[in-house]
Amino acid sequence: MITIDEQKCTLCGECIPICVRRILQKGETSVEIIDPAMCLYCGHCKAICPADAFQFSGGNDQFLPVPSKKEIPSPAVFFRFLRRRRSLRLYQDRLVEKTKLKMLLEAGRYAPTGSNRQACEYVVVSGRKALDEVCTLAIRNLQKQGKELQKVIDEYTRKKTPLPEEWASRQTLPPVWERIAGKWQEGVDQLLHHAPALIIIHMKKSIATTPEIDAAIASTQMVLLAETLGLGTCYIGFLIWAIEDSGELKKTLGIPPENKTLVAFTVGYPKVEFLRFVARNPAKDNWVGEFN
Repeated sequence: MITIDEQKCTLCGECIPICVRRILQKGETSVEIIDPAMCLYCGHCKAICPADAFQFSGGNDQFLPVPSKKEIPSPAVFFRFLRRRRSLRLYQDRLVEKTKLKMLLEAGRYAPTGSNRQACEYVVVSGRKALDEVCTLAIRNLQKQGKELQKVIDEYTRKKTPLPEEWASRQTLPPVWERIAGKWQEGVDQLLHHAPALIIIHMKKSIATTPEIDAAIASTQMVLLAETLGLGTCYIGFLIWAIEDSGELKKTLGIPPENKTLVAFTVGYPKVEFLRFVARNPAKDNWVGEFN
């Protein structure tokens, strides 16, 4: 529930144009809420109100003052920071402190979501005993998927028919998954890279309006914060496919059957130090309209 303290409201009107749902209007003594049920609880009105006249039924203590402009890094420094992050696949044999893992979850929690649905749910796995179990189940499932995929590929090859687009992008994966499985038997983890921790983002898709985007934004904030904590991360797409195809793996991770796994990434202290920035191909862009 959202309310306005009429004694505090000065009728400055700052909140009215910033309201996402346009449910605020000027009244005789204070701003009025036209339709409270339409409120997204995004907090824009409270964040901009000089008098702090808006109150919510919960979470008011989180509306702390924003950092000063002096605390915000310059564009050049921030851009260099963004280019600094690399996917890490060599980790120290050292657990990540729970306090730091909680900080990563907080970074995800405060990420924007479509219609402010905040539907992201998280699984944190720490320690190699639990991660080895995840690896075993995931690799077993990937092998199964690989064999099924190879049958499809062989059938299209026999018919001399081009693979459908949905299969074409995965046609090189069966041997990759077999190699991962072989290395796992040798004690080498080429799926989670012997990382000490793993974070998974999942959600009930019927709740979110933009589930994939929400999870991607949340994870981006999390992996960038990890860099400031001296931690490295690596997104594990293969694990997502395994989780979504394995009820046993979902049960082990505590992910409800109806929830969709969207992001998985490893976390740990780097065993190496990168000395150079990331290189990328030029952006494929198309500019429309007028520019200064």
